[in-house]
Amino acid sequence: MRPYYKLFMMFTALLVTIIFIRFVVYDQCIKQAVNSYQVLADHNRARLQDGSTVHRTRYVLLYTSFFSESYWGLPAETLGPDYFALKHCPVTNCVLTSNHGLLSSVAEYDAVVFHVATPLDVSLPKVRAPKQIYVAAIMESPAHTKHLLALDTDYFNWTMTYRLDSDVLFNYLNIVDIESGEVISPGLSPTWRNGHREYVNESLIATVSQKRKMAAQFVSHCGALSERDRLVQHMQSAGLEVDVYGSCGPLKCPRGNPECDTMLDTTYWFYLSFENSLCVDYVTEKLYNALKHTIVPVVFGGADYERFVPPGSYINAQDYATVNELVDYLFYLMDNPKEYAKYFWWKEHYALDHTNSYCELCQKLHSVGTREKVQYYQDIKAWWYDDACVEKSKIKF
Repeated sequence: MRPYYKLFMMFTALLVTIIFIRFVVYDQCIKQAVNSYQVLADHNRARLQDGSTVHRTRYVLLYTSFFSESYWGLPAETLGPDYFALKHCPVTNCVLTSNHGLLSSVAEYDAVVFHVATPLDVSLPKVRAPKQIYVAAIMESPAHTKHLLALDTDYFNWTMTYRLDSDVLFNYLNIVDIESGEVISPGLSPTWRNGHREYVNESLIATVSQKRKMAAQFVSHCGALSERDRLVQHMQSAGLEVDVYGSCGPLKCPRGNPECDTMLDTTYWFYLSFENSLCVDYVTEKLYNALKHTIVPVVFGGADYERFVPPGSYINAQDYATVNELVDYLFYLMDNPKEYAKYFWWKEHYALDHTNSYCELCQKLHSVGTREKVQYYQDIKAWWYDDACVEKSKIKF
């Protein structure tokens, strides 16, 4: 009987162990983990009931002027939820104002926005609440930032610039996929459709064949650090006729004159979208102005342009070793309207769409990350300037 007794005792011990695991380990450990879902449910229920934290209106003070514009180009001094709803913002419960006296103290605003491309036109706030967000807004490139950012150590929480690594993107236009409605760019790695090489549009070929002038440039900032003026001169010396409009050229076409738009569609082959500095992500309205029309933009800047516009929609001067190579290619396109017309393939798939950076700012102010995460720029000067621009272009001239 002894062997059976030992076997019985071993079986009993195993059964006790299983019962222990089931009722002690499971009930006290695994079951507690399952019950943590109840904790999450309780948290979300309390969050919905706590309107003071979640649904409270966020107030944004535009503390400085934006260049010479005290309203930052907005339609009124103070804009509320109706404005954000009109712009189809995902979150609308915000108030945006340049009126310092709207609230009793500057410390009561959730966010305070400073335009720091130029020296501040007002003295800094004397009081600051611990959870306030101070935002540095810049639309000029580092090459034209005149404010001494070295003084702003540990001062700003967020950046609001054209740079794609900004906390809030302050850009000109988005490009949207017509079929899906998805915003494709600007973005660090946008996924574009293919179609440039195979595109044929006979009616478009016939239309562009009627163009009779080579290139136009609209520019008011002369002597830019990028030396774009000198590049244009070298292109002219290589045989390309460039009509320069604005303060830096002999021709004038008043802003808002419909003839200025019409001639881009019907008269000129190329629009010179040359930037004043060669800086990362620095793409201004010059490119988007061309994309609105039936004209091929020739870009010159420091950006990776496929972050902004579809491949095969522009010509990048930086892709050519010399000015003569660039000009020879432009002449080739003028002699081959079928190849020229391929640069408009994207218009059957994408559309330009106005963006509103204040939508993103409002949404971000309502996010849990804003309430719970502490962030500030220890050295915003280094973030803005380090490896941001180059002095020498790739194309030689």
